[in-house]
Amino acid sequence: MANPILSIVMPVYNREKYITASVKSILSQTFTNFEFIIVNDGSTDKTVEIIKSFNDKRILLVENEQNRGIVYSRNRGLALAKGEYIGMFDSDDIAYPEKFEKQIQFLKNNTDVGMVGSWVKHIDENGIIQQTKWKLKAKPEFIPAIMLFRNYFVQATVVIRKTALPQNGYSKGFDIVEDSKMWFDVSLKNKVANIQEYLLNYRVHTGGISNVGSEKHKENSKKLFKYIFNHLEINATDNELDLHYLIKNQDNIKSIIELKAIEQWLLKIVRQNEKVKMYDPVILKKVIFNRWIKSCYKAKSLHFKMLVLLLKSKATRFLIS
Repeated sequence: MANPILSIVMPVYNREKYITASVKSILSQTFTNFEFIIVNDGSTDKTVEIIKSFNDKRILLVENEQNRGIVYSRNRGLALAKGEYIGMFDSDDIAYPEKFEKQIQFLKNNTDVGMVGSWVKHIDENGIIQQTKWKLKAKPEFIPAIMLFRNYFVQATVVIRKTALPQNGYSKGFDIVEDSKMWFDVSLKNKVANIQEYLLNYRVHTGGISNVGSEKHKENSKKLFKYIFNHLEINATDNELDLHYLIKNQDNIKSIIELKAIEQWLLKIVRQNEKVKMYDPVILKKVIFNRWIKSCYKAKSLHFKMLVLLLKSKATRFLIS
C-alpha cells in the first residue's frame, strides 16, 4: 500500500505449523488500512510457500539471505515500515479481529500515549485455550517502575507510534530480552499503557524464543538490568544483578542471608531514586514493597526466620511509611 496508516511487522523462521492461522488473523482485521511486512529469516521448511499462497496486496514479504536472528529481522521490518503506527507481531500468535482497530482508536483518543499493548489468553501448540492468561492491570503511571523488574508488555500485542520508536529500533546484543529493552526505552520518553481487555491469543510451547531460565536468558537479563540501573546512576555489581534476577524469576529463596541482601538492594534502589528523581517516589515505593513481599513469600521455606525479618525489616517499615 502506498500510504498505510499502520505497518504490521512480523519476523518468521520455520513456522509452517502456525503461520497460516497467524496470517489469517491479521488479514481478517476490522481495521484494513495497513501493510503487513513479513521478514523471513532463512526458513528451511514450507513457511515461505504458505505465505506466498495468500493473495493479498497488503503483504510485503522480504527475505534475509540467511538466518540473521530476531533483532536483525525486526529492525529490517521496522526500516521498511511506512505507517504512522507500528504493530509488532509474532508468527505463532493469533490476533482478535478488532485488535488493531481498538488500539489505534485508543492512541488517537490518548495523544499522550506512545505505545499500547493488551491482555492475552494463552493457547497451547494445538491452539487450545489454556487456563493461564496475562491480565496486565497496572495503571500507566505505574508501568515504568514495574519495568525495573519485569517486562510488562507482550510483544505481539504492542502498537507504537512511529515517532516514539528509538532511533535504532531493537538493540543488538539483547537477544531474548530485546523487547523488554525496547519498551523500557520507549517508556523513558513516552507514556505507555495496556488496553484492559483480551486482544490476542499467545501461544505457549516448548522451545519458545524466550528460553526463560536458560543461561542466555539470565546473561542478557542481567545485561538489561545493568543498562536500566545506569539510568538510576547505579553501577550495579554482579552480585546485585544476580539478586535482581532472583527477585524477577520463579526460583525460591533458600537462605536468610540471601533475603537480607535482597532487602538492602531494594532499599538502595529507593534511596538512589530519591537522589536522581527518575520515578515518582510514592509509586516506586509501592512497586518495590510489592516485590519485597513477593520475595519474602519465595522464602516461605525459612518459616519463622522469614517472618521475623519481614516484621522487623527496614524495608517493610520504610516502604509502607
